[in-house]
Amino acid sequence: MNLLPAHRKRSRDPGDNREMIDARRRVHQSKLYQPLADRISRELGKQVRDEASLLDLGCGEGYYSGELLRQLAGVRLHGVDISRPAIRLAARACPDGEFAVASSFDVPLADASVDVALSVFAPTAEAELRRLVAPLGCFLRVTPGPLHLWELRQALYARPRPHPAPTTRLAGFEDADQQSLQFEMQLQGQQLQDVITMTPYAYGGRREHKQQLAGLQSMRLQADFVLSFHRRLPA
Repeated sequence: MNLLPAHRKRSRDPGDNREMIDARRRVHQSKLYQPLADRISRELGKQVRDEASLLDLGCGEGYYSGELLRQLAGVRLHGVDISRPAIRLAARACPDGEFAVASSFDVPLADASVDVALSVFAPTAEAELRRLVAPLGCFLRVTPGPLHLWELRQALYARPRPHPAPTTRLAGFEDADQQSLQFEMQLQGQQLQDVITMTPYAYGGRREHKQQLAGLQSMRLQADFVLSFHRRLPA
């Protein structure tokens, strides 16, 4: 379903373009990010019960949604993203979920209707999270750790800087837990270019550095994530 009002669009086709979406889908299909998907599913499995409502904010092509449906039995999964091509792919890949073209700042769900909300590298709005997540429900935010894709940053920028620490305070929620996850990824051939294309690095870095990277056949990258858990306070 497309539930993004025309007057809320900032462009004709908002969100990631098809090139970025296809690159991200190939990376996910290659299982490079499987350790993150497994950690998310395992930790959220501790939070959900049968028939729990789970919302994937900025769900993209549905990779994490699909893993949650596969690994957590009995959940009712909803996904939203402002990209129409991404939502089409998510709906095809996850027929047991419900997906809509919509903004994470204006989600077409009722107040307090979500037991667990998830955001993987996607923007969110505190007021909307407070409205959506039921009392004692959980919100999991996944952000890049300080050294995420550090070798790529070193190759693209003269003075690379670590990713900043995530903001932990969230009005209306208590900080329940924070975890880190690191693992190495060995990229081969097209995978390296796909990782660049699916990230903001597609728009940054020097052209000559990108040309040098394009000539590489393999590269080892550090994956580094921060998982921040927030519990919705009672009304």
